[in-house]
Amino acid sequence: MTETPETPQHWQSGTRRKKVRIQRAETTVIDGRPSTRMVPDEVWVTLPPRDWDEIIRRGVTAVAVGVTVLAAAGTTASVGGLLSNMLHPGVAYAVGVVFTFSWLACLGVEHIERVDAGRAQRARIGGWAALIISMGAVITYGHTLDLLPAGVVGSCLDLLAKGLWFLVMGLDAVELDAGVAHWVAEEEQHLAGRFLLGTRLARLNRRAVQMRAGGPEFEAAEAILAQASGHQAQQLPAAGTYGQAAPVSAPVSGQPQGPAAPAAPVQPPAPTAPAAPAPAAPVPPVPPSAPTPPAVPTSGPTPQPPVPPVVPMGPSIRQTVTATLDQDETLSDEDLVAHVRSVHGDRPKLAETVATYRRKWARARRAS
Repeated sequence: MTETPETPQHWQSGTRRKKVRIQRAETTVIDGRPSTRMVPDEVWVTLPPRDWDEIIRRGVTAVAVGVTVLAAAGTTASVGGLLSNMLHPGVAYAVGVVFTFSWLACLGVEHIERVDAGRAQRARIGGWAALIISMGAVITYGHTLDLLPAGVVGSCLDLLAKGLWFLVMGLDAVELDAGVAHWVAEEEQHLAGRFLLGTRLARLNRRAVQMRAGGPEFEAAEAILAQASGHQAQQLPAAGTYGQAAPVSAPVSGQPQGPAAPAAPVQPPAPTAPAAPAPAAPVPPVPPSAPTPPAVPTSGPTPQPPVPPVVPMGPSIRQTVTATLDQDETLSDEDLVAHVRSVHGDRPKLAETVATYRRKWARARRAS
């Protein structure tokens, strides 16, 4: 027995219908076992009423596109004819397209930046400036042919095209409240900041991967940086001895040292009340003498300033891997990584680095 469910057909007067082809499920039952297959069928569906607003919008957009194409062709021909006297005709007519496309691009940017009044204003001013330049070029071409009225009429093509696009894009323009516009601007800044940060991190990660997979130059740079970090860590405890100030009484080399000025006599205090100290006596001028050399201890070695220790530069990871494999090429990857870790310490992706250098060593061994 075959069962085919039927979809009820609803018909309303005054509506439009269209016949469409669908796939209907058909079930066949034999001995209690069903079998379902899909069979083609045609049904009538009700269409929604025509959206005349959308139809008119599409028509106006098509008209704006057509006018823009014709305006671009006219401006290109005028500018090309004007510049062909000093440029190659092909280059001159190609340059003519720039005039129309300039104000058209500014119009698109103005539509994108319609939320931010400041950025939209810059694009709007640029679009009108490009339009004026384009119209001036067409008028100039008409003037050179002694056809100034024709040049003026031809220059209005770009003006009409820009006006049509201004009206078409105004259909989607929504005047936002100041608070809503501020909120949208903050959200854009937040998302732009996250995108910029992600881009920078991706670029830094690519550079890190290139350094880890690079040649001996990157290994040498890594070893130098590690040595500098270790040397700085060793010098930090002794830095306090270098920063101590010299005693005040220590003589300074290169400055004349004269005898100390005599102390000013002070009158003894009266027995009944303390007397004010007498003014200091004038110090007589002392002729300059030879500089006094610094004091040298009578016994013991001469003190020397501390010298930072010289840390020898150790072998790189590649050199360690090569030397180890030259001694024992049957060494397993785990033992080789453990040996390198004992020499250079644990590092990120050390096993991958060691495996890469082992493959390079094997290729060099086979080549030799």
